[in-house]
Amino acid sequence: MFSDWRRILIFGAHPDDEIIGVGGTISRLSSMGKEVYVVTFTSGDTGYSRPEDRGIISEMRIKESQASDRVLGITERVILGRPTQGIVNDRETYQECVRLIRRYRPDVIFTHWNRDKHRDHRAVSEITEEAWWKAQENVLADMGTPWRAGELYFYEVNELFTFPSLLVDISDTLDIKLKAMETQSSQMDVLPNIMEYIRALAQVRGYLRGSRYAEAFLASSFLGKLE
Repeated sequence: MFSDWRRILIFGAHPDDEIIGVGGTISRLSSMGKEVYVVTFTSGDTGYSRPEDRGIISEMRIKESQASDRVLGITERVILGRPTQGIVNDRETYQECVRLIRRYRPDVIFTHWNRDKHRDHRAVSEITEEAWWKAQENVLADMGTPWRAGELYFYEVNELFTFPSLLVDISDTLDIKLKAMETQSSQMDVLPNIMEYIRALAQVRGYLRGSRYAEAFLASSFLGKLE
């Protein structure tokens, strides 16, 4: 499967979501010379555990995301600047995602699961799936040439899949994923025991796969799969 993917596009609500959900897979793909692009909807501006950090948290998290990009080998990240806890499936945001899909022309897209507890995660999931469809249509000509990514997968952050569609072996890249998460120093008090959670979930998913560690994904049926 990886041999068919040249360009990968990941949508996330907050700067650390792609680390938690896809970090090990990102590292595997980037080490193979694949292009991995990340679209982050917000700067994570509510992610502070001390009142005095309120005015500086966005800048802190942007710098932390730049550090994690270097660790994981992310080709490019776009931060849309939408308000945390306030992502809305409006016309502007939706069309921007269509434009980005056409710009990066991904073979596969990863996004949040639409059954996640976090309102931002659910909103991103809905916008991404719909933009996946609209990007292929011969409309909005000023936003790029129509493009259809062959596959779209949801990743896990807060809620877990009962029956994953895809389990990716990250036995060789879990340590890199954890190193990337360590760059998110502002989030260690916001997400207590997050390092333990990441390792434990990877071990559980690895058990299902028959490898030491793995990440789980669920295929979207919104458009079907190209053969």
